[in-house]
Formats: sequence, C-alpha cells, structure tokens
Amino acid sequence: MNLDELTPNLLESALRALQQAETPPMDLLHLAVLAQTESATRVEQSLALEALLTRLVERALTAQRQAEGLHAAPAHTAPNRAALLQTLAADFGCGNATLESWSALYYRYLSSIPFSVDELAGAAHVALQQYRRRLKQGLAYLAVEVSKAELAARRQQLDSAGLHLPLPEYGRLFGIETHLRRLTKQIDAAETSCFLSVEGLGGIGKTALARALAQRVLERGAVQDVLWVSARQVWLSDNGAMTPVQDAAHSTEDIVTRLTLQAGMRDLAGAPLAEKLERLRRVARESIYLIVVDNLETLADAAQLLPALASLSGKSHFVLTSRRTLAQFPYISVFDVPELTLQDSQALLNDELQRRGRRSAAQPMPIEPIYAAIGGLPLALKLVAAQLSRLPLDTVLADLRAGERRLHDHLYTYIYYHTWQLLDPPAQHLLLAMLAIAPEGEDVGFLQEMSALNDAEFEQALTQLLDYSLLEIGDTLVAPRYRLHRLTITFLQTSVLSHWHNV
Repeated sequence: MNLDELTPNLLESALRALQQAETPPMDLLHLAVLAQTESATRVEQSLALEALLTRLVERALTAQRQAEGLHAAPAHTAPNRAALLQTLAADFGCGNATLESWSALYYRYLSSIPFSVDELAGAAHVALQQYRRRLKQGLAYLAVEVSKAELAARRQQLDSAGLHLPLPEYGRLFGIETHLRRLTKQIDAAETSCFLSVEGLGGIGKTALARALAQRVLERGAVQDVLWVSARQVWLSDNGAMTPVQDAAHSTEDIVTRLTLQAGMRDLAGAPLAEKLERLRRVARESIYLIVVDNLETLADAAQLLPALASLSGKSHFVLTSRRTLAQFPYISVFDVPELTLQDSQALLNDELQRRGRRSAAQPMPIEPIYAAIGGLPLALKLVAAQLSRLPLDTVLADLRAGERRLHDHLYTYIYYHTWQLLDPPAQHLLLAMLAIAPEGEDVGFLQEMSALNDAEFEQALTQLLDYSLLEIGDTLVAPRYRLHRLTITFLQTSVLSHWHNV
C-alpha cells in the first residue's frame, strides 16, 4: 500500500477490529514491516499486526513516562482495573500533551482490561471532548511511527532477494497447493534451464499462481533471486474497474532492458539489444535466477522474445504466463491452470464476502447457482462477491443470466473481447455453434458436423479455440470431448459475443 494511505482512521479501524477479535483492514496485513511469509494465515497476520501496534505504542508511552520521571514499566503490569486507571490519571497529571495522547490511545485500545471512553475521561479528570482530542492525536502519532517502521522495512528489502516481485493482488489463494508442488518439482528436477508456461483463460489466476511459485522457490533457496517483468496492458480490479497499466512492457527490447536493470546492469541502459542479451547470458550461466514474464500474449513481438529468452538458458529458470498457448515451442513445458473446484470456489467467495464486511461464516452464501453460471474463475467470483456485498443473490444471478450491466461489461471485455477480435471467422462461428452441445462436451466428429465447416476451416477453428484456452477437454486422449467453460456459456447466452461480432 502507499504510505499516504496509512492514516489515523485506518489504524483506528484496525485497533477496533483487533480489540473485538475481528480481521483488521487487509492492506495492513501485508505491510513489509510484519515480515510475513506467503503461507501466513489470516490469524497469524492479524497477530503480527497487533504485536507491532502494541510494541510501537508501549515504546512511545514508556519514553514519555521516563521523560516525566514516572514509573516507566509497561502499563499492562498494573494488577487491576483501579491500578490501571490510577496510572492513566498520573499520565494526565503531568501537563504533557504528547504523554496524554499516547496514554489515551493505549488505554482505549490496547489495555488488558477494556474501558469505555467515558470511564477513561473520568479517570483522567478531563472532559470527554478533551479525551477524544488526545485519542485522535495519539492515532496521528501512531500513524507516523508505523509509516517510519514500514519505510525502514522497505528500505531493508532493497538489499534482499525478492525486490522485483510484484505486491500480491490477493489476501489468500485457494486450490493452488497441488499446482505449486507440481511446478516446484519441475524446477527442482531441471538439470539446466526450465521453461514453464502458465496458461489459461483471463482471470483464472495465472499471475497469482506465478507469483506464489516465485515466492515459494525463493523462500526454499532454489533460486538466488527473482526477476519479474509484466506486459499486462490493462488491470481489472475486483470492483470491476478497468484501467490501463502505465508502466507495462511492450516489446522484446523493453523486456530485455528491464531484466538487465533488475540484474544490476545499469550501465547497459543505452546499449544495443544484442549487447544486453550477451550480458544476460553470462549472468544466467553464473547465477540461478527465476525470470518471470507476465502476460506474454500482449506483446506484439512475442515470437521474437521467446528465442531471445531461450538463448539465455544456463542455470536460470523461466516462468511465462499467457492466454495463448506456447505448446508449439519444444523447450517449453505447459501448465494449464484449471478453474477452482466447487469447494474452493465456496471458500474464495466466503473469504471475499468477509473481507468486504458481509460476514457469512455462520451462514455461507450458496455457491451452486453461482458456480453453475460462472464456474470457478477467481476473478469472476471476486466480482460476484463485490455485487453480493450490496445486492441480493437472486438479483445478481438474474443479472448474470440476462447480461445486465451490474456485473460490469469490463469483465466481458477483459476476458473475451481482445481474444474474440483475434479469432478468424471460422473460430468465431464454431464458438457460437458450441452453445448447442451437451454440458459434458462432444467429440470432434459431432462438432464438425454441427458447425458445417469444411475440414480445413474446422481444423483451423478448433486449433484457435484451444490455443486461446476457450475450450475445455475431457475424457481420454484417444477420444477427447470438447466443451465450453461455464462463464463462456453465460456470456454467449447473453449475446455479448454476438453483439461484438456485429459491431
């Protein structure tokens, strides 16, 4: 989070939540100063935040008491309620506004015995309004101290591995542990460079999985550092707002330049591409990096980048994320990210609803009708959770089925529009025709007969739909059956793609 967002009001929300054994604001749980690992649970993150805030307040309170010649032992050592209130009264009896502010904050939110504001104001012998002013000032002081601690932690990270990893765009990940084990095993088993392509439909969690993998291999010491370059051109928040990414990479030369800078070769800033690649080859032979290129499909010259990356092969490993398959490159191992299971989708939906203040742990939101409409696509589930935080379930489901605007046309555009434009007419025709097939899918013969495409057109269309992860494959390799993802069906049925086709 930006340090400008670390406000007194945000900290007060956190203190209130911690006091009531609730989850504090998510942004605070990912502060660098908490030094949490990727696998830390929500409870562990909350406890770490509580320990940080308590430590900062007690340290400042102790320092102010020492300056006034008061007993400087931690306030929580007082034996009972009366003793605690007496210590508060002593703090307010010195005429030191800073001491009063830290004391007001401590006894309101961090004392081992809970007190009301009225009770604290009475013990301090000040008007209620005056006590609230001191409390507000204490929160302002705490915001400054947390900002200082966070800034110091971030500066310390500048000299440590993982600097170039992007901040996570999630609080928790669901259903990925099996994937992480498989991908980590592939990297561990590689005798030289390992090339992995993490592929799938937009919003299925490719970037999140790649980041979790990078964090995992870094923590295990499997690589010395991670270099990460993103070619994502558009960002879609879980509130449905779609905005251009200002600093996205656009070309092979841009990618290579950023990699050289992250590897510490700033002297190559104006050097030709060939010189940068040669230096990177030397580094890749001598050190073990994990090099990640995110959203590869957005690069106009991706076909040029892949051979360039392959030329760097040595000890380092590569992870690429792409909506379009890279299976045609023999040195790349493809991992298709599956959708979440019904159980994991339920867990993600409940987690998002709790994060948004719609507490549903005791009475979970029914996932079956939602899953039937959109499947287990994490981004779509987050957008649905955003809607459910303020709209009834029946309304959200009706909007999904009718293609209404409440669920954001931006989601349609983000996942499908660019891909739809890249499809040739036979592929567009086959995609729309597949609305008529059974949910469990059909074989190649049935699809071609139903589509009325000739052999060449059908082969071209089927290949394109598979390349862009628009089809799911079931049954065996001998007799595969092809079907549409639930979310694709929902959008096709709402005439979204038909509308784009006719524009």
